[in-house]
Amino acid sequence: MSDTKQVDKVVSLSEKGSNVSQDEIVDYDAQRLEALGYKQEFNREINQLIQFAFGFAVVAVLPNWLLNFGSSLVAGGPASMFFGWLIVSPFVMCIGLGISEVISAYPVSGGIYSWCFLLTNEKWGPFVSWVAAYINLAGMIATQGTLAWSCASFIFQIVTIQTGVTIDNLGAQVGLYCAMQVVATLYAFLGLKFSSYLNYFMIFWVFAGTMIVMIVPIVMARDHLQSAKWVFTGYINQTGWENDGLAFLLGMLQAGWCLIGYVAPAQIVEGTKRSDVTAPRGIIYCVIGSIIQGLMLLIPTLFAIQDVDALLTSSNPLATFFQQTTNTPMSVFLMVILLVAQFGSLANNSLAIAQLLWALSRDGVIPFSKFWYKLNRFDIPHRCLILELLIVVGIIMPAFGSQVYWTAIMSTAVICVNVSYGLPLFCRIVFKRHLKLEGPFKLGKFSLPINFISVIWIIFFAVILCIPQHTPVTPVNMNWASLMIGGVVLFSLVFWMIRGRKFYKGPMQNIHE
Repeated sequence: MSDTKQVDKVVSLSEKGSNVSQDEIVDYDAQRLEALGYKQEFNREINQLIQFAFGFAVVAVLPNWLLNFGSSLVAGGPASMFFGWLIVSPFVMCIGLGISEVISAYPVSGGIYSWCFLLTNEKWGPFVSWVAAYINLAGMIATQGTLAWSCASFIFQIVTIQTGVTIDNLGAQVGLYCAMQVVATLYAFLGLKFSSYLNYFMIFWVFAGTMIVMIVPIVMARDHLQSAKWVFTGYINQTGWENDGLAFLLGMLQAGWCLIGYVAPAQIVEGTKRSDVTAPRGIIYCVIGSIIQGLMLLIPTLFAIQDVDALLTSSNPLATFFQQTTNTPMSVFLMVILLVAQFGSLANNSLAIAQLLWALSRDGVIPFSKFWYKLNRFDIPHRCLILELLIVVGIIMPAFGSQVYWTAIMSTAVICVNVSYGLPLFCRIVFKRHLKLEGPFKLGKFSLPINFISVIWIIFFAVILCIPQHTPVTPVNMNWASLMIGGVVLFSLVFWMIRGRKFYKGPMQNIHE
């Protein structure tokens, strides 16, 4: 990839790109991928709308914000949740812009680890790329686990609302988790084309669902709404931390937990038409849409809260909220809306992980790469999908030994994903500060300032993500995120010393295979 002629070819293709006719788009994409050293192996079936919908469905603000809002009230209350969203959103936008500029220049399925290599030097490139690959993969796999777990949780809450019976059986939760993973994997086996059909549906479902969930509770509870003063300035601190400022920062995690996943479309970029334009636009539209969607949900939901104390003490705050504001049939209907939206996120993330595993096997990063690097006759990485299923089912099993373990996995998802987003931007600042990225989407003179802001924010937010949510700290409520991500990094370092440093020289070109 570092060959000068290839870089020159990328630049010339990028300049030509804006004048490419519709009939030449697929050929143009293949040539651009060839300039980066790779042969075209996927059919180009993804358009601009699907690129946006794919990321928007993975972010899944509709179910994910509501899933945690009740338990997040203890850290700063509504004021922290509202202003936290306003504070976090601009920084997420900066990260999205920085990543968009990079993917426009380097539209390859490897995504983050490929960008880290390209934005580093010859000495450090392979090592940084290797570690970034495992951090990104760990984050996406942990995210997949949390999505399946929350799908199972939604189903159990629907049962509780309808029957009044609370299912508190870990075996049942794990069984349903595994079933969700299997269904998502089977859908991913249908490939990018059928994923497009899902995402056309998800655009309608999420838009209509957001409007319904936003309007119905506040209309049905209109006679007992909270005051505007409480919604925008109300403060609650039941974290145990005496410092209200710290509690406010912990409350911002609600926004941070929701606004991740918008880089997932990078994994399907080699199946996207005019990817150097479509992919960055998709990320930017996804971030903007998610920020707006969050505000649309946040404000009406806070106004509609009836009994704050009941939410704070409930084991299922979301079900409690819907039952407070509506009736039983409507509560079930609203929960079904969230369940379908969450499953769309699960299915898309499953496909994104398989594409990442395929890219990693293409470049020799994961063990037995030659075996996993295989597409079937429908251009589907079927072996990687099986590998993914084995991993995501395997990581849930230690939960039988300790529920604390699973809490740590969920914390790991957020911190690994956020750190991985910052790595290519950090590499550019440190190693390629004067490099002008030659993609159609450019930030110009704002590029480096936006990268600096993004990296500083990610470092700051990573520290907050590692702070225990409650005090006094016990093994049960301890935040084990730092330990888990440390384990991921340690594994990648050990594997690097044993195997990677002996052969891995960075993402390997396969254009001549």
